[in-house]
Amino acid sequence: MDSTPGIVIAGASGRMGQMLTTEIVASDAARLVGALEKPGHGWIGKDVGEAAGGKPIGVTVTDDPLEAMANAQALIDFTSPAATVAHAATCA
Repeated sequence: MDSTPGIVIAGASGRMGQMLTTEIVASDAARLVGALEKPGHGWIGKDVGEAAGGKPIGVTVTDDPLEAMANAQALIDFTSPAATVAHAATCA
């Protein structure tokens, strides 16, 4: 098992979500293990790297917080206040 912390990005398609994804993938100190978007979003089911116009990185965008956070130690949320509260409850 990898000892670097696994991070999930909620709001993966937004400007901050895409920037954070790029930085985490390039980092040796963390790894991207999940990408969340709201239900019905066009990125659902796609590799987050490809959806952002880049190379595949092996992380599929989902609208299921439990699925995304299954192997995570941290969540970075750039969504809405209501979604952030729901994601925090899922993390707890």
